[in-house]
Amino acid sequence: MKVCACICELNPFHNGHEYLFREARCLSGADYIIAVMSGNFVQRGLPAICDKYSRAAFALMGGADLVIELPVMYATASADYFAFGAVSLIDSLGCVDSICFGSECGDPEMLRSCAGLTETHDPGLHILSQGSDSETTKKYKITKLLKEGMSYAKAYATVTGNESASNDMLAVRYIKSLHMLNSGIETVCIKRTGGGYFEKDGDSLSAYSIRHKIMKREPFAHLVPKYVYRKLESMAGKEYPIRPDDFSIQLYTIMSTIIEAEEYEGRSLSDYMDVSANIAGRIRSHIGKYSNYEGFADMIHSKEYTKSRIYRALVHLLLEIRKEDYPLELDECTVPYARILGFRKSSAALLSQIKENCVVPVISKAGDAASYLDEEALYVFNKDIKAANLYDRACTFKFGKEPVHDFARELIII
Repeated sequence: MKVCACICELNPFHNGHEYLFREARCLSGADYIIAVMSGNFVQRGLPAICDKYSRAAFALMGGADLVIELPVMYATASADYFAFGAVSLIDSLGCVDSICFGSECGDPEMLRSCAGLTETHDPGLHILSQGSDSETTKKYKITKLLKEGMSYAKAYATVTGNESASNDMLAVRYIKSLHMLNSGIETVCIKRTGGGYFEKDGDSLSAYSIRHKIMKREPFAHLVPKYVYRKLESMAGKEYPIRPDDFSIQLYTIMSTIIEAEEYEGRSLSDYMDVSANIAGRIRSHIGKYSNYEGFADMIHSKEYTKSRIYRALVHLLLEIRKEDYPLELDECTVPYARILGFRKSSAALLSQIKENCVVPVISKAGDAASYLDEEALYVFNKDIKAANLYDRACTFKFGKEPVHDFARELIII
């Protein structure tokens, strides 16, 4: 039995994701595809446009055999924590042969070089061609640019000529994480095709661009599989779409409470993940002008921090995720359980392998988790439950839907 895993958000599931699963199965020779998917909040610090159960169902219809949730503490974290958490979860399953990921450059050796794992251990030594004209070829060393004070993302964009290489950024970290874990899992790299991350026109757009179209009520049926479009249309105005502003009151309440408690309880905004002293100061100075979630993010945004960093800081305040919740060393930040969101009926053999080989508890019924998770794992798991219920209440307040506790959710079985 061969198993390939894909780390994903599917926010929303689109034609490119269907292509990724199909190519992953083909190139890896896998009998089964596992999707390790973010839950209701994602890595850029935003709520997913639709809930994790709907997205898990789309994944199963689109080529995955099993969907496992990446805990919210890792799903909303910076790239290093996100990648290491996801890879550690995959490695713990004990039956995965390869990890497949999309890449803007499509060059596995270049990615290994950027990860510092080539023979020279000097990232960026490859001569990278910008277009087909060899005269425009430029050579840069990422390490040199880093020493000059350039950010990793900007240095990488300078080397590759690609300003939106988010998949490559994560790919490098997946490769480094496998090395840190001394894992025997192989990597499969698929070159990303279609429009750039921020492009808004064309027939093959990113999830970001599709979300933009959905929020603007522009046509997007041609950009997602038919089963996704039909389901999203049936959900529209009832439980989807969700956006940051749907958590405006909750965010204001938690920030105000923390600020009030700073004087007499010893709590501080900067206790929370991704909230630097500078960001905390900007929050305090602008809280009196707060009107909504997205407007406040714009207000405290500055050249010093990316917009994603600001959103991650805010979502960690919203979900009360603290810096102390993570081990001090990255290589200790392993995910302590594997929660199944859904599976295909034809994947019985895969489930048996996981139950036999997995080195962390496997959760198939959320309500039973407390009976077999240790204290540390239960703390992480309770963050997932809190995030899921907060998201569900946002749907309730916005659309008037019947609230459903995460414990009452059934597995998605196809």
